[in-house]
Amino acid sequence: MNPNMNVTTRRLTSTFIVFFLIISGIAAYIQIGNQAFYNGPVLAHGQYDGNPNRNCPPYDTPVRGSIYDRNGVKLAWSVPDKQDACIYRRVYDPRVASAALAPLIGYYSTRYGAAGLEATYNEQLAGVNSGETVSDVTNSLLHKPRYGQDIYLTIDINLQVAANNNFNDTRSVAYNPSPGAGPCQDPKTDPPGSLIAEDPNTGQVLAMVSHPTYDPNKIDDSGYFQQLQANTNSPFINRPAQGLYDPGSSFKTVTLLAALDSGKAALDTQFTRDQAVGFQVPQGETIQWNDFLAPNPYPAGLQFPITLEQGYAFSDNVLFAREAVGMGGATWLDYVRRFGIAEPGYNVPVVPFDAPFKQSSAYNDTNDGKAILANGDLLAESGFGQGHLLITPLTMVEVTSAIANDGNLFVPHAVLKTVARTSKGTTTQMIPNTLYTGNPIFRPEAAKAVREAMWSVASYGTGSTVGNPDPSASYRNLLNSPVKEGGKTGTAQLGGNGEQPQTWWISLAPDDAVTSTPARMVLTVMKEHSGEGACQVFVADHTYLYAMNNQIGPFKP
Repeated sequence: MNPNMNVTTRRLTSTFIVFFLIISGIAAYIQIGNQAFYNGPVLAHGQYDGNPNRNCPPYDTPVRGSIYDRNGVKLAWSVPDKQDACIYRRVYDPRVASAALAPLIGYYSTRYGAAGLEATYNEQLAGVNSGETVSDVTNSLLHKPRYGQDIYLTIDINLQVAANNNFNDTRSVAYNPSPGAGPCQDPKTDPPGSLIAEDPNTGQVLAMVSHPTYDPNKIDDSGYFQQLQANTNSPFINRPAQGLYDPGSSFKTVTLLAALDSGKAALDTQFTRDQAVGFQVPQGETIQWNDFLAPNPYPAGLQFPITLEQGYAFSDNVLFAREAVGMGGATWLDYVRRFGIAEPGYNVPVVPFDAPFKQSSAYNDTNDGKAILANGDLLAESGFGQGHLLITPLTMVEVTSAIANDGNLFVPHAVLKTVARTSKGTTTQMIPNTLYTGNPIFRPEAAKAVREAMWSVASYGTGSTVGNPDPSASYRNLLNSPVKEGGKTGTAQLGGNGEQPQTWWISLAPDDAVTSTPARMVLTVMKEHSGEGACQVFVADHTYLYAMNNQIGPFKP
């Protein structure tokens, strides 16, 4: 055989092989990318498929993952649109709207984008950057369905519904304990506010109620999105994590903790009548215990001297102004920063959260980048929760959670796990329960003392001033409730403009000051412009009771 023929044959064969590989590569690229060339027009089921009125994604694009509660109840998923099968539409369980969970979960819209957890976990839900295998490429070539990751929340939807039902129910919202006052809120109104229930031993958020809420199923309805944007009560804000408020007397808990943990005071530290009723801030204002000096003094018939524990139970502003000034700004602010609360001039590590949130802050006024009046009137006022404090309900949950867990602050989170589906099955990634800073932030002895003081609030202090508003209940006050919750009321005054105060109740249950069982849940109720903090104690109590009776989350045996 002619040697030249062999060479020619081999060259032709090689050339055909190269052309075949090039053509095969182009064909594969068109199949996978739906484009004839790099960044070219979309071909398969796209705006160039012969119908100029359709703008469809490639039909091998992953279907957006679903969202479930902690028990596998589906809360959000994607379905083909009834009017245009070319696209998928996001669907939400009706309870996402009716139980005020929408501000946390958010929405996903091809028109308006994503919000809430839908935005935070967008890459996982959309199947972006999850890594492709040979099997994934094969499935793409064959146009087999591909899916984004599913996410499972720490939320229990049944507890969420119960908490939301209690939020404004007249059988849970008590009457205003102030003499001559009427209801805490008009039964016909829905005040903006929030409720958070958390497991202090893991940081898992079990319920997160935010009012006002909205219906994510209607986001793409004509005019609905614009209506929500125009609403002055800002329903898109997830108030538990993004609302910043004056904390009122609930923040006395931080001052008490600082005094106890630093050794500046003890629960049995005593104060005379003069010390408890009035305090002259050095080179500053005079602070008085106005409730005790009122025409109808609270508490009536109080005998002096009183202890610091009693001052906390009766919410005496004077004693906590004294404690803050007495320990000094450096010590007080040190404990404030331990909860991730920002302060000008310091790089305070934020306590993270896996949905949109705001960092709480103290001392917004600065001079050359440093907080001012750290040892004057502002420190005294901040010691009892006024002053320049902007605190989220989530931060107060963190404060209570660390107290419930002997100084261990677990980072709060609303996602339990993510689940990826592949041709080989499912891969689950659990979200770890993580300690903030990696260590306890104060001594367990101080935490135990604060829990004792919180039980005093519930058993004979401001938390005991209201009766159970549920006429069918077998107990009339927190002292006799099977929940055995300890807590602290907060009534944040907003100045002399006639505005109703911000209303707080922070709590933990059960309180080991009267039980042998460590706290299993913490709960914060916060409402805007809704009277006394004591009004909300049974909103929490009835929510705890539901969790106990139905063995939800940490109450499982």
